[in-house]
Amino acid sequence: MLRNFTLILLFTLCATASPLWSQTKGGLSGSSDGKEKVVKLYPNPATSKVNFEIQRNNEKGYELIVYNFLGKKMDHFKNLQVKNELNLDSYYAGVYIFQLRDKVTGGLIESGKFNVVK
Repeated sequence: MLRNFTLILLFTLCATASPLWSQTKGGLSGSSDGKEKVVKLYPNPATSKVNFEIQRNNEKGYELIVYNFLGKKMDHFKNLQVKNELNLDSYYAGVYIFQLRDKVTGGLIESGKFNVVK
């Protein structure tokens, strides 16, 4: 019970810090604020599907991991395309967190959250 409470508290803290997570490291040249996103997520909130669109190419590749608010891994896209669709049929209503990671090093590139409403 204490473990579940700790996980909920941890993810609550992480979700409130999501504006910090969604910043990219280093930015792109030509970006006025240096905070250009790598992943475009839509629609948010979502009911039946979510689209993850990769805005910047990486030769090494990216992987995308989706967690529920309790920290359980829900989906893992290992071979991302430019546009990736996530079917939400097996998802309950709530907040979910995604992480975009470098496929080679496993380093965090970007993360954020989306809401499922049903």
